[in-house]
Amino acid sequence: MKKLILAALVTIAGWITAQAQSVPAPEKYNNLLEQMSKLEQVKAEFLMNATMETLAKDPKGYRQMMELAEKRFSDAADPLHNEGLYMVVLKHATENFVLSNAEKEKQRLLLEGAKKNQIGSVATDFDYVTPGDKNVHHLKDLKADYILVYFNNPDCESCETAKQRLSSNDLINKLVDEKKLIVLAIYPYDDQKLWKKAKYPKMMINGWNQSRQIEYNELYDLPTLPCFYLLDKNYKVLIKNEGSLNKVEAMLKELTTPITMAPAPAVEPPFAQATPSHQATATPSNKAPQNNMAPKIDLKKEKESSKRHPGFKADLAPQDDPNTIKSEEIMSMFAHNQYNDLYNTLADKVKETVTPESMDGALARTEAILGKYQSHEPWELRKFHDKKGYTALLNFEKGQAGILLLYDQNGKLEAMTFLPDQAVKNMLPYKEQE
Repeated sequence: MKKLILAALVTIAGWITAQAQSVPAPEKYNNLLEQMSKLEQVKAEFLMNATMETLAKDPKGYRQMMELAEKRFSDAADPLHNEGLYMVVLKHATENFVLSNAEKEKQRLLLEGAKKNQIGSVATDFDYVTPGDKNVHHLKDLKADYILVYFNNPDCESCETAKQRLSSNDLINKLVDEKKLIVLAIYPYDDQKLWKKAKYPKMMINGWNQSRQIEYNELYDLPTLPCFYLLDKNYKVLIKNEGSLNKVEAMLKELTTPITMAPAPAVEPPFAQATPSHQATATPSNKAPQNNMAPKIDLKKEKESSKRHPGFKADLAPQDDPNTIKSEEIMSMFAHNQYNDLYNTLADKVKETVTPESMDGALARTEAILGKYQSHEPWELRKFHDKKGYTALLNFEKGQAGILLLYDQNGKLEAMTFLPDQAVKNMLPYKEQE
């Protein structure tokens, strides 16, 4: 039997690497990042880590890639701005021995900044005052479906442009008028006179962080201004450290546009609808689940069929597999907001970077678009190097999305990513070739 071969991820990695080799450095790295940015996030992060691992043998190339990644991924004004990919680079730099201790310390500090107010976490509260009002207000006093925090400096030309665009944006003004959105402009620095002289449109709250905690305590990572953070009604971060109002508007449009449901198919789907998650309970780890969240499957019949997801054959995960059981429990934890229990399933190295609170509301962004989570389809097994990945299509009130749970060799949860349904359908598992 031949060795297991990588399908989608490694195929893509090999193609991009081959393309990059034909271009002189450092242009090849820029081309590589641009190609990578077109992939689904989970694939791009795997590929970014593999690229850094390969470049570790070439310290000069490694540093060139780090410098370029900082420029392209961390700059909120850059079209390739992607904090998730930037954190992959920073994490690799701090955990390996390519850089000097002084260089690693710089990357460690940058990584700590990038971890603050991550997407999906609850935004850090801060105080502010408004002109002519001696009362101190707080971010978490605001009540609306969405809150757009606009960090700015009145003396910044780009900030003035962004302010004018905000005031003339039809969608944002419509949502403000309907009281679905609050725009909070915050000046985080110390020139009170400058702030008082500045004029702000009536459609936004003009605030100054008088205590200076945002700057002194580095509550928010603000490498450039203007900078936007979009929060939901529970203050969960939907967009972080974004310099493009176009991206903010696109997200708001996506969140607030009703989804038109396609008519039900004429043919009965291959799997029956699973029991809604609010009726399911977590299953003890030493006992197989009682199919509260997934129907019984004829594994032999399904493995012989390629019609489940057109375009590839997927290996269904055995229902008595420990990680399948664990995946069932994790989905129940998500559905019931049991984030302390979920935290205990994480690999030790992951626990160092997250808290139970930071995982709270992991379903919130998807539910904001697709409605409440209902159930999921059967788990499929995919392998990435020495790790086992389990994917499933999740059923929401208004549509479907995918989820990838990645386990290490010890069965600990190492990564969790929500994906568009098509991304799950397009992901190829390892295959054995005779």
